[in-house]
Amino acid sequence: MAGESTIGAIDVWQVRIPLARPYHLSKTYGTLTHSDAALLRLTLADGTEGWGEADPGGINFDGETIDTVMRGLREHTAGLPGRDLGQQLRDGDQQGLHGAVAAAIDVACHDALARSRGIPVCELLGGRRRDAIDVLWPTSSGSAADDLDVIAEFNPRGFDTYMLKMGDRAVDDDIARAAEVTARLPAGVRVMVDANQGWQRDEALRFAIETRDLPLILIEQPVAAADLDGLRAVREVAACPLSVDESVQRRADVGAILQAGAADVFSVKISKNGGLAASRAIAAEVAAAGKWVLMNSMIELGITQAASLQLGCTLDNLMDCGHAYMSTLRMADDVTDFSDRVVDGRARLPDAAGLGIEVSLDKIREYEVEHFHVG
Repeated sequence: MAGESTIGAIDVWQVRIPLARPYHLSKTYGTLTHSDAALLRLTLADGTEGWGEADPGGINFDGETIDTVMRGLREHTAGLPGRDLGQQLRDGDQQGLHGAVAAAIDVACHDALARSRGIPVCELLGGRRRDAIDVLWPTSSGSAADDLDVIAEFNPRGFDTYMLKMGDRAVDDDIARAAEVTARLPAGVRVMVDANQGWQRDEALRFAIETRDLPLILIEQPVAAADLDGLRAVREVAACPLSVDESVQRRADVGAILQAGAADVFSVKISKNGGLAASRAIAAEVAAAGKWVLMNSMIELGITQAASLQLGCTLDNLMDCGHAYMSTLRMADDVTDFSDRVVDGRARLPDAAGLGIEVSLDKIREYEVEHFHVG
């Protein structure tokens, strides 16, 4: 007879939900208009549920698309019914899984285990160190006027940190844009820039040198993910910290980046990095090296955002700025109530068991593209 912690069944839905506004990034990624996500519900033998989410970043980001994720979930959930939940969590990093597929399974397992124990997920991750985290707001790759319009709209709502997406226009234009924006910032507002691999090395060096006198929080992923020498070169001339995102996909990447002296800040994303266990391990290694973490996001729905908040609230090496817990606010809709947790520019950790959010099956079915059941 199956025990209470035995995995009984798996359901996976592919959903497609539009953004409230198109999001223009670097020339590497173009313009995003929808969230294409896979949602996973894990049901234990005693009826306890756990939810996970996969958020593929695309071929140029993490090599994953919604099609590859759905295929991966079909393959890797087939053997889950009948497995012990705790054993699955212990074996997760030994099953050859990574990225968004691993994340969906891992987060669902953590959610189910925490729910079964009546505790928040953060208690499985070392315990909370804070109850809330400041939230950043991103701007599309555009003009200084566009950025300042966004800041004027969202600063009164409590958002004090802004991530300016760059790397689409000529680098001289981005330099001028950064100078104009920082010169006209309201009191208490800070900005960082993210080029999403959009610059060549010489362009990135030019940006870092020409913006030395500007009050930037950090520069993120100015060159191609694999160009650790280029990242180190930019870091050596920049006056602000250098952050990596696409460069740190798996835990093994952290050591290579540290050895190369290529970064000060590591951008952690639950779906990109393979779930809570893997992301926690990355954050711990980063902390041991005396470096900082930026809790960042893909275009995510509330399940991944809630998982990220549960982890972020356990870390003591968060960068002193806003972090990416605004994703659901940028969607035309969501399948959870996570947006209710973001108030006055802060994401507040819920006290409820598991991820602490409610998931709407009605919303899932409204945006469903595909569904399959295992078990």
